[in-house]
Amino acid sequence: MRHDWAQLTGHVVEVWLKDDRIMSGVVEQAAADDSVLWLAADGAESRRLFDKSTGYQVWH
Repeated sequence: MRHDWAQLTGHVVEVWLKDDRIMSGVVEQAAADDSVLWLAADGAESRRLFDKSTGYQVWH
């Protein structure tokens, strides 16, 4: 699990919420304070925002 979301721009990650895998994709942008990140759109998946305070975890 990664806590330093701001360092993940351009990397492929998996986003989890509790025990559920939500999405995987390339980090398009992340806040400097590691609070949120955007995963780039991929195929039928649209661009999505994930907020750390909601409980999302990012694995790389």
